[in-house]
Amino acid sequence: MRPWFVIPLMGLAGAGAAFMTTHDPIVAMAVGLCGAALTATIRAFLGPALVGAIAAAGGATLGVIDLLAVAPHVRAALAGAAGLFALSELARAKAPNASPLPAAGAALLAGVLDPSYVGLVAVSGIAWLTAPVPRPRGVLALPVLGSLATVFALVLACGGHSTVWHAWLGHATAHRDPVATLLRAGDLIGPLAACAGLAGVALCLAHGRLAAAAVASIVAVTAAMSLAGGFVAPAVPLLAALGAGIAIGRLAALVRLPVGQAFVGATTGFVLAVVPVSALFT
Repeated sequence: MRPWFVIPLMGLAGAGAAFMTTHDPIVAMAVGLCGAALTATIRAFLGPALVGAIAAAGGATLGVIDLLAVAPHVRAALAGAAGLFALSELARAKAPNASPLPAAGAALLAGVLDPSYVGLVAVSGIAWLTAPVPRPRGVLALPVLGSLATVFALVLACGGHSTVWHAWLGHATAHRDPVATLLRAGDLIGPLAACAGLAGVALCLAHGRLAAAAVASIVAVTAAMSLAGGFVAPAVPLLAALGAGIAIGRLAALVRLPVGQAFVGATTGFVLAVVPVSALFT
């Protein structure tokens, strides 16, 4: 089986898991898209080898299950799918003349649906400006507006409970101890997956300047809105799953034999995903 087949397979698996838990075909389709985008993003960071596909499958399983536990609705899943697709476009190796429009369009959609991803607008605009392709004069507005929107999101997140902020989030916020929010997120993701996610996100920062800036922007806005608002943002489990998938791939790559890499990747992915899977279906 070709390694890229894991992307549609995990999309179908995510849609099936969502339908079994929500019985809503629209939510299932949105979660399936998010699962496929998460798989593609992990592969973009790890490369096209088989071990990358195995690690991507483990990370995507973790992300889909945790997303269903946090926010099983269409808006969160579509925002995650668009944001992860934009991140995969920024992280993967492309031809010099590849169009930057897919990343920019996906980043705009994700930023409108969820403020966690608004920083991707600025990064995709910078990628467009630096790409050796024809571009309209107005493209300079993209990184400028994206940067202003990111600052605006951080100010709203730290400022509290305005109507604009609630409308952008899609729900109200509540006063809660930041430590309690961190503990809730840790309980949801699991201690092993949380540690792997932190290590993987740190590895993302060494992948390249654009990819590092994109991941850092998502982490910054998501952390601010979650800790200040007292809730676990839908981007939290997706970031943890992205980092966990990358950590799985890097760990498995330490083994020289391909069979050993596959075994380590599959076993580690199963161990990290078993806790959230059992919590969701029991």
